[in-house]
Amino acid sequence: MNALSTTSLGRQQGFNLLELLVTITIAAVVLGIGVPNFRAFLAGNRMAASANDLVTSIHVARTEAVKRRGTVTICGSSTWDSANPDCDLGGGAGWIVFFDANGNVGVDAGDAVVLTHAPLPDGVSFGIDPGATNYMQYGGNGFPQTAAVGLPFSNIQLCDDRGDASTGTDVDGAEIAAGRWIAVGVTGRPQVYRTRAEVQGNPVGGC
Repeated sequence: MNALSTTSLGRQQGFNLLELLVTITIAAVVLGIGVPNFRAFLAGNRMAASANDLVTSIHVARTEAVKRRGTVTICGSSTWDSANPDCDLGGGAGWIVFFDANGNVGVDAGDAVVLTHAPLPDGVSFGIDPGATNYMQYGGNGFPQTAAVGLPFSNIQLCDDRGDASTGTDVDGAEIAAGRWIAVGVTGRPQVYRTRAEVQGNPVGGC
């Protein structure tokens, strides 16, 4: 009669102390490398999305001005999410785009709000040309124009807590900045600049 050996049945193997320490060490190294890279990835995406949102809004303002053959204004707004949003030239965190029939940089009866936007994500700040007022305005020809409330901005500087950091190089070998510079040319078309030399040397002053 064959007896079933039980010498190996029910035996469980686990980590010994050395194996556990090695596993923890490897996990710590992986996390130490991965977490900072993931944070940098998120910061880069946040900055790119902020720049894209602003550029899109500027394009909308210019396109609407040409389509409506009248003045369209984009301005900072603290009341962007209210039923009756208006401009806040003192530096509203959100912004609005609206058909500005009399060009006074204010939403009056008969003016149509075309777009509203929430403030930029936490950690992303923006600046405009020194001495400029927190608005931009387009005439029916699609070119920028100036209202009576002050000089409009034509440059936007976006920065975050990375400051004047390099995030890599482009195909030409130029360092890519953590921040972004958006410039609106004389024809009214916005352009985004992202090299450190461009971002740090723009009229707003860099990050």
